Amino acid sequence: MEYENRFRQVQRPKYDCLLFDLDDTLYPLSTGLHKVCTQNIRDYMIEKLGIEKNKIDELSNLLYKNYGTTMAGLRGIGYDFDYDDYHSFVHGKLPYENLKPDPVLRNLLLNLPYRKLIFTNADKVHAVKALSRLGLEDCFEGIICFETLNPINKSNVYDDDDIEFIGSTKTNDLTTTNGATRSKIFDIIGHFAQPNPSAVLPKTPIICKPSENAIEFALKIANLNPQRTLFFEDSVRNIQAGKRVGLHTVQVGTSQKVKGADYALESIHNLRQAVPELWEADIKSDVTYTTKHAVETFVTA
Repeated sequence: MEYENRFRQVQRPKYDCLLFDLDDTLYPLSTGLHKVCTQNIRDYMIEKLGIEKNKIDELSNLLYKNYGTTMAGLRGIGYDFDYDDYHSFVHGKLPYENLKPDPVLRNLLLNLPYRKLIFTNADKVHAVKALSRLGLEDCFEGIICFETLNPINKSNVYDDDDIEFIGSTKTNDLTTTNGATRSKIFDIIGHFAQPNPSAVLPKTPIICKPSENAIEFALKIANLNPQRTLFFEDSVRNIQAGKRVGLHTVQVGTSQKVKGADYALESIHNLRQAVPELWEADIKSDVTYTTKHAVETFVTA
């Protein structure tokens, strides 16, 4: 019995779970979805929030850089909008027809004897649609998405004492021509135009990558040990945040490793060549994996 226990310990695989980003990771940037999504975000800011067109580029860059996503930044500086409406506008007109079934990737995923999860900042409607177009909807145990990390779809200021939010919708509401509301807006462009801008910015109620708190929250929800989880991402800052949390990391989209990446793949199709240890002979995973449709297996809090 002691010998059998030692043998099982030696044979235990290095990883328990493979955690995958979705967009520009499971499919290439060349599909054009990222470009259209970026334009849709800019259109939303103009049409729904009434932001001046000549400020969009600078504002978008500052929000993305400082808050992780433009959406999180917009909420952080004081804009108040419905999350579902935002996602519907931004993802509703994406060229999903550019995503084609990927039998090569499907075969790779189904032959990996590990837990496999999606971890995306996007909403679940987009995630399910993209996975379905790729033919990968039954390759994952579940999806950790925007709704998982932000379970309360609340358009007003959060009541949590730990969340700081500029303005109060009770006293400072402004209504745009499209019906959206906003509280007093923090001038982030003017803030960074100062000679020595303060490092302190208003906090956002939205939880998303590359926040280490968001990654730790996702790991807690899915009951994952970071040191036994392999994290696949195209974003350098998400990779580096994952590494700080203790994850093993794979950068997808380049063969050149950046700081924080343990592996680098030009394409997710190069997975077997770049991380051969995932297919080490005679390794048997303790995880019993039953194929299910992802839409029925969302990881939720």
